[in-house]
Amino acid sequence: IMKVLDQDNNILKDLIDSLSDKLKNSIVFFANIIDNKVVYICKNKTSIFRAGDLVKKAAVVSLGNGGGRADFAQSGGKDITKVDDALQAVKNIIEENI
Repeated sequence: IMKVLDQDNNILKDLIDSLSDKLKNSIVFFANIIDNKVVYICKNKTSIFRAGDLVKKAAVVSLGNGGGRADFAQSGGKDITKVDDALQAVKNIIEENI
């Protein structure tokens, strides 16, 4: 789980794919603060979680919405002051279920 600033989302997706390819049974989750909004991107290689559920949880905390597939998802939020809370919420979900 990582927060970054002003990164190109397409390059970030490539980075997430690269990291995920090197890690078995993993979740790679980024929050990209760009243009006074936040984009959450997640790649999931576990059977326990769904990437869509994780990004949706983060988005809701930061006044947004989104989702996606079990293995890959993206969402957005409008309140960048809530990004740390959103990341903590995702971290809590993961820690409570592993």
